[in-house]
Amino acid sequence: MKATRMAGMGLAVGAVLALCTIVSPAQATDEGWDRAGCAEARPEVTSISGWVSPNACTFIKRQIKFGKVTTPDRVSAYVDIWSKDATLWEPAKASRLPLQGEEAIRKAISQTLGLVPDFRFRGTRIAVNGPAVMFEAHNEATVKGHEIAYPAVYRVQLADGGKVVQGRRYYDRHTWFKPLDPELPDPFADVADGSTPDQGRKPVLDPDELVARGEAWNNEDAEALVGRLTGAPLSAPGLNGGTLRTTQGKLDYLKRFFDQVSDVQLQPGQAVKVDGATYLEWHGTLLPKGQTESVSFGIIERVGDTSGISSDWTLTFDRLPLVADEAKIIELYGRLR
Repeated sequence: MKATRMAGMGLAVGAVLALCTIVSPAQATDEGWDRAGCAEARPEVTSISGWVSPNACTFIKRQIKFGKVTTPDRVSAYVDIWSKDATLWEPAKASRLPLQGEEAIRKAISQTLGLVPDFRFRGTRIAVNGPAVMFEAHNEATVKGHEIAYPAVYRVQLADGGKVVQGRRYYDRHTWFKPLDPELPDPFADVADGSTPDQGRKPVLDPDELVARGEAWNNEDAEALVGRLTGAPLSAPGLNGGTLRTTQGKLDYLKRFFDQVSDVQLQPGQAVKVDGATYLEWHGTLLPKGQTESVSFGIIERVGDTSGISSDWTLTFDRLPLVADEAKIIELYGRLR
């Protein structure tokens, strides 16, 4: 436990949470917003929840377009999503700043599409809270002859015109490289359920509980994280599309995660509550086992809500920096060329 370091964190977390307060649909009353808005985009995705502003609708349509475009225009379609001074984050060394500016983002997507030219995705569940959007997607690509599919959460903050001013991409790059390097470690490879599924269910997370939940992540307190969501099956990276339905299985999973890291320092990012789900972003740094430099890291938690009861629990994060240092990651990307 990290009781000493965490003693003062409650105030810090509370201060940040004040900036990303969960807003219920009933509180969103800005003129021009429509709870059932963006009708033209809805057939393209699984669901859109929350009060959808015109800016959010514009972003959603641009994101859908990029996911489907397979022509040389796809780089321009991607760049059109971003404002000129936007930032884009993915896990990396803590000392490395996020990409900033239209040209840096253009260069990055051009390089990515050069490595996986048939990359594509379709939107699944989308949650909107004012200028914040959690855009879930089903991604597909061919990596050196291997067909792969994986989920992602694109978390964005929007400005006028539906342009993204801050983007963070949450997906598991481990799925890209495991087929190319069978020796790539996977800390969750043999996690399995116990014999008896959880009994009972618990109410959905309340905003007043988020400080304590942030402390549980930073204290590496698997029991607190799992216990609060008793009865909610867990979906997470490394489970190959399956779920864990027992306390034993879920504890084993989180303990494997914490065994891979130390010095966990995650702050609350964006929180979004919509009908049917609450999304919580935790973002900061941690030190992977066997490495000497901290990495920037983030997790999206999604907790499903059925009649006020937690019905499912999903974690989205990248396994790759937990098991590969920067030199190894560079070597893995080299295999794509």
